[in-house]
Amino acid sequence: MNIVLKLLILLLKDFSIFSAPGLRRIRWWLYRKYFNAHELHVDTRVTIVKAHKNNNSKLILSSSIHIGKDVYIDFSGGVHIEEQVSISEGAKIYTHNHNIHDGETNWRLNGVTFSAIHIEKYSWIGANAIILPSVDFIGQGAIIAAGAVLTKNAESFGIYAGNPAVKVGERRIGER
Repeated sequence: MNIVLKLLILLLKDFSIFSAPGLRRIRWWLYRKYFNAHELHVDTRVTIVKAHKNNNSKLILSSSIHIGKDVYIDFSGGVHIEEQVSISEGAKIYTHNHNIHDGETNWRLNGVTFSAIHIEKYSWIGANAIILPSVDFIGQGAIIAAGAVLTKNAESFGIYAGNPAVKVGERRIGER
């Protein structure tokens, strides 16, 4: 069954016709079934892959997660995304890196280092933001601005922007 779901996702993920109301539910259903995630909303041309073989990799998706167009999520190191998280168009999350020091001249012959990331609930990763493998935690309610390159962990309710991203503010929370 999983092979069939994966093939259907590969066939349908690039067709914008499945963004039309009604038809997009087909794409959502496929992603939800394949990744065993409730209320997962995935737009077109999204790639969620294990870029490198790692027996310890896993992808955990909670409920009500929105993933925009052209998002790339590498879970070869492990990704856990809690509920109510949005990942905007073009954002990229990497969980592996290639060893370039203390090895072969041809870096491709060196090993790969994996790192897991945990993204807590109510976080928002802005359009075209890049989350590098050096990040293993994005705190509850954190905002990663559009175009930011996050190289370090993000505190809960922190707002991060720039390249490399730095904390530029903190969200004011006033529960209704």
